[in-house]
This record gives sequence, C-alpha cells and structure tokens, in this order.
Amino acid sequence: MFRHKAFSGISLTQQFGRAGGYGYNKPFGHPAKTRLTVFDAQVKRSITLGEVVCELSLVEAGFVRNEQGIYKSPVDTRDYRVVHLPNGLRVLLVSDATTDQAAASMCVHVGAWFDPPELPGLAHFCEHMLFLGTEKYPEENNYSAYLSSHGGGCNAFTAAENTVYFFEIRHEHLSHILDRFAQFFIAPLFTPSATARETLAVDSENKKNLQADVWRLNQLQKHLASKDHPYSKFSTGNAETLGTKPAAAGIDVRAELLKFHEQYYSANQMQLVIVGREDLDTLQKWTEEKFTPAKNNNRERIVFNGKPFTAEQLGTRVHALPVKDVRQLHMSWYLPSTVKEYRKKPDHYIAHLLGHEGPGSVLALVKGKGWATALVAGPEDMAALDFSHFKVKLDLTAEGLEHVDDIVAIVYQYIAMMTEAGPQQWIWEESAKLDFMQALFKDKERAGSTATGLSLSMGIGPLADDWIVLGAHIMDQYDPTLIKSLLAILANPANMRLTIVAKGLKVDSVEPWYGTDYSVQPIAPELLKSWASLPKNPDLALPPVNEFVPTDFELKTPPIPVSVSKDIAPTLIEEGQIKIWHKMDTSFNVPKGAIFFDISAPICYITPENNILNSIYTKMIVASLNEYSYAAELTGSEFKLDSTTTGLQLMSRGYSHKLLTLVERILHRIGDYKTVLNPEMFTVYRDKARRTYENYMQGMAAYMAIYNASMCSELNRWHVDQSAKACPEVTYEDLCNFAPQLLKHLNFEILVFGNITKEDALSLKEIIRRHFNSLPLASVPRVRRVILPSETETHCVRENRILGDKNTSVTNVYQIGRCSYRLHALAELVQTIMSEPLFTLLRTQEQLGYIVQSRVKVDGGVLTVQVIVQSERAPEYLDQRVEFFVSTLPQIIADLSEETFTGFVDSLVSKCLEDDKSMIEQAMRYWEQIFGGSYRFHSSRAMAQVLKNTTKADVLEFVATYITDSPQRCKLSSRITVNDSTTDTGSSNADNQAERVEEKEAKEAKGEEEKAAPADATATTSTTSTTTHTPEKEDKKAAKAVVLVGDFDEFKATLCTYPAPAYEVEDLS
Repeated sequence: MFRHKAFSGISLTQQFGRAGGYGYNKPFGHPAKTRLTVFDAQVKRSITLGEVVCELSLVEAGFVRNEQGIYKSPVDTRDYRVVHLPNGLRVLLVSDATTDQAAASMCVHVGAWFDPPELPGLAHFCEHMLFLGTEKYPEENNYSAYLSSHGGGCNAFTAAENTVYFFEIRHEHLSHILDRFAQFFIAPLFTPSATARETLAVDSENKKNLQADVWRLNQLQKHLASKDHPYSKFSTGNAETLGTKPAAAGIDVRAELLKFHEQYYSANQMQLVIVGREDLDTLQKWTEEKFTPAKNNNRERIVFNGKPFTAEQLGTRVHALPVKDVRQLHMSWYLPSTVKEYRKKPDHYIAHLLGHEGPGSVLALVKGKGWATALVAGPEDMAALDFSHFKVKLDLTAEGLEHVDDIVAIVYQYIAMMTEAGPQQWIWEESAKLDFMQALFKDKERAGSTATGLSLSMGIGPLADDWIVLGAHIMDQYDPTLIKSLLAILANPANMRLTIVAKGLKVDSVEPWYGTDYSVQPIAPELLKSWASLPKNPDLALPPVNEFVPTDFELKTPPIPVSVSKDIAPTLIEEGQIKIWHKMDTSFNVPKGAIFFDISAPICYITPENNILNSIYTKMIVASLNEYSYAAELTGSEFKLDSTTTGLQLMSRGYSHKLLTLVERILHRIGDYKTVLNPEMFTVYRDKARRTYENYMQGMAAYMAIYNASMCSELNRWHVDQSAKACPEVTYEDLCNFAPQLLKHLNFEILVFGNITKEDALSLKEIIRRHFNSLPLASVPRVRRVILPSETETHCVRENRILGDKNTSVTNVYQIGRCSYRLHALAELVQTIMSEPLFTLLRTQEQLGYIVQSRVKVDGGVLTVQVIVQSERAPEYLDQRVEFFVSTLPQIIADLSEETFTGFVDSLVSKCLEDDKSMIEQAMRYWEQIFGGSYRFHSSRAMAQVLKNTTKADVLEFVATYITDSPQRCKLSSRITVNDSTTDTGSSNADNQAERVEEKEAKEAKGEEEKAAPADATATTSTTSTTTHTPEKEDKKAAKAVVLVGDFDEFKATLCTYPAPAYEVEDLS
C-alpha cells in the first residue's frame, strides 16, 4: 500500500470524472499516449527544483471555480472565501446552507520543535492550558460546558511544527462559541492552580503511551537523531520535565507558558477555518469582530534548517525490542521537503510504485517467498519545511526476519529498476487522474473534519488561495526531473536507516523516555555497496494498466434531497436463504454504491479452534485476492472481509460501475476454497493469528477493562486467551476439513445501497448460486446478552498483562435493559448532561487520569450506560469516585435551569434529525440495524419524538432507577489492577486466584499495597465467588453483596438472558 501525502497510511478511494447527464461519463486516455484524452498537456517553464513537462487543466477535468477563483468539485455545494485580517490572520470561510453542525479549527505555526531545551513538552502543555479559562471567560470549564450543552465537542493536538485546536457545535450556536474560542489566542489565563493540576494531566497522557510500541519506536528514532536538530526532542512532557526539574532549577513554568504564548501565538502565523450555515458575509463579519484582537507580533515563519540525521548516523541498522510480539522492517530516508511542491507531489509517484501490491511489486515477491504479509510506503505523517521522512515498512514473518538483508536487496532492486526506466508519464497520468477522481467525487465530511483538515493543510504548506480546498488532494504538474532527484537519494543505501523490530534481537542500550531496549550499529560498507549494484530481478516489474478504472459515472436516477432520502428505508426485495435489502439512492450526487454481506455460518464459532480456523481462512482469502483487489482499491472499489462470531462479513464500496464485478470475484474466491488453501500461507497466517491473540491482552488498560466487561455479558464468546492457547494446535489438515464444512450451510443477508438498480441488486442471488452450493440454515445465530443481577453488584477484576505498566482502569457498566426508543433516548440525554461535569470533576479537578469518559452502548439489543476511567490509582478508589459523581448526578440535573435543560434536549433532538453527510454514512446506519438484527431504520427519528416530550422528571426517574445505587440497578464494575509481579508462581488453583484478587481489592480500598503473583493461565477460568462485604471491607455506601467474576462462562451460566433482537415493524405514530 502506498501512503498518500495528505492522508498518511489511510487507504484512499481514488476517483475521477467529468460532467455529463445526471452524473459524469468520460473515459480515461490510453496510457501509451503522451497526452491525456480528457486533459490538454502543456509544456511549462522550469519551476524550482525541476521542469514541468505537462500540466493538467482542472477546468477541463470537471472542476469549477467560485467567484473568488477557488477550485472545487462541482458536487461540492459549499461556498468558500479566503479572508486576510488586518492582524495577518489568514481565514478560510466555508458556507454550507444545509449543515447541521458548525465548526472551526485554528492551526498555529508552533509545535514541539519550539520547546525550550530546559522545558520539554511546553508546547503540548500550552495546548492543554488554553482550554482552562481566559480573561473574558475565566471559568475553567466555560468553553467545554457550553459545547456540551449545545451538542458540541472539541479537541486539540500538538505536532512537530503546528498545534491545531478545533470544535464542532450545533450550527445555531456558532457565534457564541467562536467568541470563546477566539479568546484562546487573545488572552488565556494560565492560572497557577490550573497550571499545577494540568501538569498531572500531561503526565498521565504520557504514561498512557509508555507501553505503546508506536510511541516507543517514534521516540527511539528521535533519540538517535542529531541533537542539533529539534526532531530529537521529547515532545509530550511529563511531571518531571514540567514539574520537578524546573522547580529545582528555579524556573517558573507558568511564567514560561505566558512567555511562550506571547512569543509564538502571533496572528500572522495562524490559519483559521470556519464552517457555518450562515452566508459568507455574516461569517466574515463574525470573524473580523472576534479574531482581529489577536495580537500580531510580525513573527517570521521559522524553518529549522538542517537534517535530522548526520551522514554518520545514516547507513545504520537499529534493533528494537517491542512490547507486543510484532516483527517489522523499517527503511527510512530523509528527503528534501516537498511541502511547497503540492501541485507536483513527486513523492506520491514514488510511493505509488514502491507501495504497489499487484503483480511484479515488491510486496508480491516477498509475500510469495513467505517473508512478509504487508507493506506500506510513503512519507510519514509529519510535514516539515526542511525535510521529509520517506519510509518503506514491512510486516515480517518468522522466516522473513531471517531474510532482512534479502528483503532490503529486493527493495533496492525495485528502486534501481525505477531509476533505470525513469519516470513514466503514463503512470503519473493514471495516478493524477485517480487523484482527480477522488477530489471530484469526494464524500462530504462532517463540519469538524472539514475544518480540521483544511486548517492543517493551510498550516503545513504555502497553499495558494485558489488551491486551498484541493491542494492536499490532487496534483496537476508532471515534473520528472524532481522525481529523479528524489529517486537518486533513495537509490544510495548510505542514505538509508534500517530499523528491525522484533522480540529476541540483541540489544545493548535503553532509550531514556520510554525505556525501549535497542542497539545501533553501522551497516557494513561491503553490504551497502552490494545493495547499490544489484543485478536486475526478473520477478519485479512496473504495474500494468489498471483494469478497474471505471468509465461510467452516470447516476441511475435523478438525485433527491438528503433530507428526504434519509427517511426512506431500504426495502426487502428478496427473502429466504438469500435475503436482500435494497435502496437506490443518488441523493449525494455521486455514482457510488455499497454492498454489504452478513454470511451466517454457525460452525465458525462452535469451538475456539473453529473460530481460529475461520479467522485464518478469511485472511487467506483476502491475501489470495490481493494482486487485483489492490488495483480496484486504487480506483475507489475497496472491500473488507472479516470473520465474525456468526460467520463472515463482507463490506464493499466504490464506483457502482465496477463494484458488482469486484463483489463477484470475492464471492467466487470465498466459495472456491481449493484455490485458497496453501500450506505455506497457512503457517504464516496461523503465526499471525497467534501473535494477534497474545498481543490483544497487552493493550491499554482501559481497553482491557472494556473487553472484560463485554466478556461478562455476551453469551457464547471465546476469550482471546482460549484462542491464543488453541492456536498453535490447529493444523493445515484441520483447515482443509473446516473450509468445506463452513460452506456447507450458509445464509446470506445483504444490503445494496446507492447508485445500484433493483435489477442489479437481485442479480446477486444468481451470482451466489453460481459460486455456492450451500444449504440454508434452520435459524440464523444472533448475539445474546445476559441480564446482570440487581440484587448484587458484579465485579470483574484482572491484572494488567504488561509488567511495569502502572496504568489501572475501571469501566462501570450500568445495564438499562432491552433497548426501546424511550430508554435509548433517556440514556443518551443523561450521558449528554453528565459527560462534561464528570470530566471536570474526575479529570480536571481531581486529576485521576487522562482518560475520563462516559458513553451509551447498544449491543445485542441491550442498552447500557458506561463510565470509563484510566489512572494510576487503585481501581477500587476509581470506582468510589465514579460512584460519588453518580450520587451527585440527580442534584446536577435538578439544578439545571429550564433553559439549560431544554438546550440539552434540543441539541440531542437536532443530532437525531441530522442529515447523513455521505453515502457511506447512510449505508452504515442501515447496516448497523441489519447486522444487529433490529431493523430499526428510523430509530433516530423515533428517539427525537420521544425527546421532544421528555421532562426533567423523566430524566431524574431514569437516573434514580438505573444509575444511582437503587434496588433495581444492575451494575458491573470491570477493573484492571497493576501487575506488580516479576515472577510467575505457576499456581493453577483458580479459587486461589479469585480469592487473591478479592483480597487485593479490599486492601486497595484501604490504601494498602500488596505484592501478588500475576494472573496465571487460569486467571480467566477461575470459579465465580460471591462475598458479602462488610463496611470495613468495602465502601460504606455499598450495601449489596458483591459477585466476583472468576470464570466468565460459569458466571454467565447462572444468569438469565435477554432475547435476541428481532425484526419488528416500526410504529412511529
């Protein structure tokens, strides 16, 4: 896969077209031609580093220009205007007459590279502090509380050279929140009390990432960089760099924050995007009123000249030990920055070829040898003005780890082939046109995503005003000289850094910030020389012409407004073994479609072994399709095939013209198991499955608490530990026996949505008949959930699997019951009201941890409200603080003014009635109902009707019944404790494990510490024990007995279950 510059690692649905009829219908030119059929190529003068050989016409391609000359897609109904305020602030205004949400995003040209040497993490700390009060709005939670009560949300992130702040809110409240947002950049307070407390939040955020391999490897590369370049800095900050060390050195951190903001937050180095329903003149008036006071100190844009690695630091081999069991090979080059070359994107051409997955590609060759399973190539997600980090990353097999030098040699053989052949204009033209397709038929994004993406694009590079909307997405100038200059750097192995990540490598050093074990050695000169002069490899070739490029862009029916379309549900047009739901929809004015399959096969999950075999078989199917499915993916037709607890799920989307062709190929491969089965690939994917299972429980503490909570309530679910244990035992012979059994009895439930006719949808029945001889199932399996007991309180306590990780977590699940429109509406309203005060109390004021959140979940038709906290405090204490907040919730609700309460209700009603933003968003909304078995296609509209008649008394009754400690409450507290052990006792007594966890929990409640052995292999299969805690042993508020979950299955076997969701005719009267 190639990593596109604008989207870094995200697989693109590249698309192209030209106006004609209802939609677009224009063929591609033949690649052998030197000029495009659709576009006129023009020879241009030399520009910067290279020479433009041809330039594509955006107007002839189908793009339009608005009154200000800004290029955009003809299906983009938004209008744009660039405004330059007197203080130097550059603003892009986006008027969208149909948007339900408004948004804004500010990108400031200051980031982690600007940190003073004595205060690592200061830029990130400054980002945190801007949310905690300004001179005009001094209350710490004023900004977040206003957003929360008006259907909004916010966030921010600090990058190397930029910091981005953004929010989204109901459109009618844009003016008021803009006034609050503007004060971030005019007069923030940085109060002493908030500064002291927020240091702990930054520290908690850093600790959250300490065991995450992606963070560890990123910091390792920075640690090994030249200390003369800011790339080498530690950017997050922690309690030591922002607290103890500066205090010992006599540094006033608050004074430094004020100084930092004053120096770097200059209006002429900011880029603002505002999206609203108002017209452009109104948006401009608000912008000028609210943001003109931002100070301009005429700061020049800082460019950190130099290279992050010296010549001596290149040509090296790094070994790094991961936390999880992964095997990776990273080849890194540091190229001249191409940020200013946004119309050429020369690295895009190189990434397209090195990351290709079709016949003749690097991946096809190394995968065929059994050395790797995936490859990604392209610039890293860090745009800098002085260099670009280009990387080829491969996921290795066990055998591939033994052939690292051979894999590197193959990459260099491909680079040599590219260099000798020279840049191919037809390849560039095809790639450029695919980019045009993507931009012309780009799905409409939410207001928040639009604002954030555009502000970041404006902040990263010098986009001209007319290219401000499209600049990150397309290229129109072919410059082979510039491509050659970058290839020349890649072709010299002495310019490369090689990093191998795997367990068991020899290491001799420790990175100081994250504790990563590593070693670094120069690559032998003889080896570098050999890589530079390799013979041609006959198995490598440039990609062929893409056969999946669509040529028919006609809409099958005239589009209708989305506001009308959203209330038209899919129709069941075929029943029986093959059930087909269909909705023809062109309301988004794009010639795209989506086809989703739920393939039911109960045999796939009856044992852990079958679950493993189903997963392996699914991955082998995808791998066998890769060489031509990748070509389809490049043109916008992509698919995802997953194993599920009930069978297989196939999700495909893209241009309706070629989508059915792709789907039939996939179905053919699923049904023709003999072409999939391969003993060598089985070994590769069994190993990958084993590592996936083992790595899963090494995840973040909060994720593990959520997972265990689900294990406590979902019936017939195998724990990943059971799968990890069984995985090495399954054999290729088992798979050969499993595959035909899997296909013997199948049911299909399908959603066909978008620019696809009913006739084409019904043709899927015949396609399935051609490729499957399956018998129908007597019944279709559905996920079931247990009814948690109300007479007791359920605790599930497990230890953190990562030794040395001090993070703990609590997920408190308040089970409401079988989901109805009324209960769901009330749960969403309660969660909306409680989210901000919960965050303010536990995160901002008490600083329990970086992760504090609440959410509503519907799984298997069962409704829950959940509170999630990750911390370093004892889980028992976290539960007590959550319960304290819960006890105050009735008073919080009672104290709401009628105006404020009505605001919460109105915002939630508006959210329920929002138009879908894109074809895929609407398709996914329908699929969620079909796949879950509830078929409530109009659930949002029904909830809105309930909410309009909801009173404060209704909400208080709901909270009193289901959330606060009441006789009817059904509560599960899933807890992750710190693993303090350094050795495994080898104990296999499950009862002892349950007792040990229970005793430890009780001691933690008293603030005591205990050294305990880690959970052994039977930790998740211990017996369920029930204990009545005395006030001395438990918080005095807890009057109920506590059920401590040992074995998940034994616990669930004692409980009744909710009925599975079933189709019901919706009554919206």
